Amino acid sequence: MIESIIFMILSFIGIIGFIISIIILLIGLIKKSRKLKMTGMVFLMIPVFCYGIIQLWYKVVIPNSNDNISKDFVGIYSTHKIKSTKFLKRNGLYDKERFLTLKANGMYEFDTIPGVRLWKKGRWESGGMDGEFNFYDENENFIERGSPSGSGNNCGISFGFNPTKKNEDNLRILLKKTDLK
Repeated sequence: MIESIIFMILSFIGIIGFIISIIILLIGLIKKSRKLKMTGMVFLMIPVFCYGIIQLWYKVVIPNSNDNISKDFVGIYSTHKIKSTKFLKRNGLYDKERFLTLKANGMYEFDTIPGVRLWKKGRWESGGMDGEFNFYDENENFIERGSPSGSGNNCGISFGFNPTKKNEDNLRILLKKTDLK
């Protein structure tokens, strides 16, 4: 949210600076005043600076941050690492441990869980809406979002979980990172 507010403030300052610089430049051209033209050029640096900061943020900082998050979450995730065995048993997930493997090359493999819309194989990426991971099938069609939590070896990813079409609850299933290699 703060990122959006800063973006709006920088855009507003850039637009106002651009309008003021154009007005001063036009007045300087009409009056043939070198001093007014130079003042207009100085004011023109304000929008260039504001939009330069915005470009730096969205072209350099955010992609690097997403790469670091991706590297942190690469690994194998399991249903049996979570503490709620009652939830697993109630939904028929305790009989067999299921795994999600996130690979460093951006691919994933998944043991199917009824109620979770992930395919067996596909592509994943960080940097989705609100920091979520986006999952795509093998045909590059978007299929699911996963919400990451934690960091290091205490990572988890939660997914929407709807085992029956009748269930309108907003259930989430959490997969925790395991030590398997």
